[in-house]
Amino acid sequence: MNACARLKNYIRCRYYRSLSSKKVRISGKPCINQALLIEGDGEIRFAKNVHLGYKQSAGFYSQYMYMDVRGQQSVIQIGEGVILNNNINLSADHASIYIGDQTVCGINLSVHTSDGHGLSPDKRHEGLYPCLSVYIGENVFIGDDVIVLKGSSIGRNSVIGAGSVVSGNIPENVVAAGNPCKVLRRL
Repeated sequence: MNACARLKNYIRCRYYRSLSSKKVRISGKPCINQALLIEGDGEIRFAKNVHLGYKQSAGFYSQYMYMDVRGQQSVIQIGEGVILNNNINLSADHASIYIGDQTVCGINLSVHTSDGHGLSPDKRHEGLYPCLSVYIGENVFIGDDVIVLKGSSIGRNSVIGAGSVVSGNIPENVVAAGNPCKVLRRL
């Protein structure tokens, strides 16, 4: 990256930092390569050697990462050596998101601990909906454009194919893909 590009990215990252919530408790110091917007009043824990964003992938300059910890008990915990590619959206709504050590994710990963609204039409705007934690094990590889929904878990060493929607439990040491995401084979 030349000096001009580094300066523009630095300014952009500082701008998003200034827009971010000051209520979120943050521990650890990740390597932040792409602009990151943080919202909520919960907690985000970064282990050592966490990398956020990657210049040689799509969306590096045109998008940003988003992490939301809604509710003081909400936690996003990102393990050691995790690499989260560009345009990641992690939304811990009154629940937790755990991403295990050495996990690698492609671009446009979305992880949600709730639906955000009630499903019943007459109660949709009441703010009452279930929130369930998400667990992603150690050394998982997640392809591009994957969505992980509330209450889901992905076992260690597993691979999730691009474009998948994970809405349940994926065991360890498997390749899984699809909508809904299903096991294709063992590793």
